[in-house]
Amino acid sequence: MQTKKIIIRTPNWLGDLMMSTAFVRAVLRHFPDSRVDLIVKKGFENMPLPNRGKILPFDKKTESVLDFGKRLHVESYDLIYVLPPSFSSALMAFRAGIPERIGYEGSLRCMMLNRCKSYRQKHRTQHLVAEYLQLLDDNQTIRGNDPGLVISEQWIEDTLGNQFPDLPSSYLCIAPGVIYGPAKQWPIEYFEKLAEALVERGEEIVVVGTADDISLGDRLGKRGNKPVLNLCGKTNLVQLVAILAKSKALVSNDSGTMHVMAALQKPQVAIFGSTSTVWTGPLNQKAKVINLGVDCSPCFSRECRFGHYDCLRRISPELVLKRVLSALQER
Repeated sequence: MQTKKIIIRTPNWLGDLMMSTAFVRAVLRHFPDSRVDLIVKKGFENMPLPNRGKILPFDKKTESVLDFGKRLHVESYDLIYVLPPSFSSALMAFRAGIPERIGYEGSLRCMMLNRCKSYRQKHRTQHLVAEYLQLLDDNQTIRGNDPGLVISEQWIEDTLGNQFPDLPSSYLCIAPGVIYGPAKQWPIEYFEKLAEALVERGEEIVVVGTADDISLGDRLGKRGNKPVLNLCGKTNLVQLVAILAKSKALVSNDSGTMHVMAALQKPQVAIFGSTSTVWTGPLNQKAKVINLGVDCSPCFSRECRFGHYDCLRRISPELVLKRVLSALQER
């Protein structure tokens, strides 16, 4: 019997959501005639995510997992893929009464998932996208399955409108912030030196990030005779996507913004410290990834337990500049 209606519970973190688009695209190819809906964390519903149906926002602040699952039940889905590893996401699928409920084991989830899978490799020893794809098919690999968003020039124009009159016609983006912690954040003084070197070469710089990153953007400030445009805290997620899509390249830490650029398949330089390029590196052939591979990394810690942050501090602005210039030449 052909699967008619599929729904995918996507991850809650922006970076994981971007990586999960590779899985969504694979599902769309695997089930070419099926409706494919998405469940997303509230705030992500206007992102240009691949689907063949509708995007359903879930806000745990206003609705319980059980109540949301009850609403799903009336939709009569045939199959749900549960990508987040949480107990609550599996409980939502169970309450929805969907006949096929597929996800990974852990946190007593197998009581609620009737196709509860084990990891083929130890968790975090293969790319997260590969883990997602193996929920669809044990033989799926990341080869040829890149993340991707649904955008066009018209979409970019409509999204930005005339809301950012100071946006240069040609620019590089820098995203100096990171939510996870300082063990993922390249030193801001290094970002300052990089921005200064790029401006000296005639590049226009736009800094992107959340409201928490405003002070970081201000630190980059004016370089040479040109101001650096600080848009931290001034964009929503959809506008961020459009601004990145218009840019020449992005320099960032391992962050959600990094994975947005990877999904856009545009030039980028990604700086890794405490985290693993094997597990969450950008799946983008135009990406330049910098990871020194010091003895104590990846530790996945928010703060350096030794206090030296060598995995980041040993990455010089000169090295990053070299990679940026290389990325620009190859675009």
